[in-house]
Amino acid sequence: LAEFYFDFHDIPGLTLTNGCMAASGSLVRWFAAEFGGGRSLAELDAEAAATPVGSGGIVTLPYALGEKTPIFDLEARAVFAGVMLHHTRGHLYRSVLEAVSYGFAHHVDLLRAHGRPVRRILAADGGSRSALWMQMTADVLGEPLQVVTGTAASALGVAFVAGMSVGLFRDWNEIERFAVRGPRYEPDAVAHQRYASGYAIYRDLYLRLRTLFPELRKLEGV
Repeated sequence: LAEFYFDFHDIPGLTLTNGCMAASGSLVRWFAAEFGGGRSLAELDAEAAATPVGSGGIVTLPYALGEKTPIFDLEARAVFAGVMLHHTRGHLYRSVLEAVSYGFAHHVDLLRAHGRPVRRILAADGGSRSALWMQMTADVLGEPLQVVTGTAASALGVAFVAGMSVGLFRDWNEIERFAVRGPRYEPDAVAHQRYASGYAIYRDLYLRLRTLFPELRKLEGV
């Protein structure tokens, strides 16, 4: 499992296999700030929803800050591949969302390849508020996706750990009392097959370009 980080789990005696992409939400925010024309993320979602699965043939690599897991490549760069003059901002924005979902799929595939079963998929905070992105991710993964609602689900976890440490709770499963289930997204079989083709290109595109990324870095100072 060299493609992941390993952390001590909050529950004593356990460890956590941890994936961490360098740019996901930050890539979305960058696109919105630079190319969104002042539109909200919800408005950009609407533009992306009007474009087809696969972003009209655009496949994006999301490595705008290099990449941590699962490739550990500081030289990696973001790439928009397949762009043509008929493409719109909606196509490009959708391709950014798809790229992050492909990144999730890359992690899940590697976990399974190492014999680590993925039993359920949860999403919280940030992008989980986007119905488009959550459905897209379920379709890419081919698995149901459950949203945990609340404005600060991550903070809830931290608060619960603190409560356990001072004896406010007796069992780790008590957090279920506070975790509120939101929408559940079921994968669409047709969309999943379309995304399988895009995901294969996503994986291959990095392998084909990775030797060029150090050369691109050299141009940054020109």
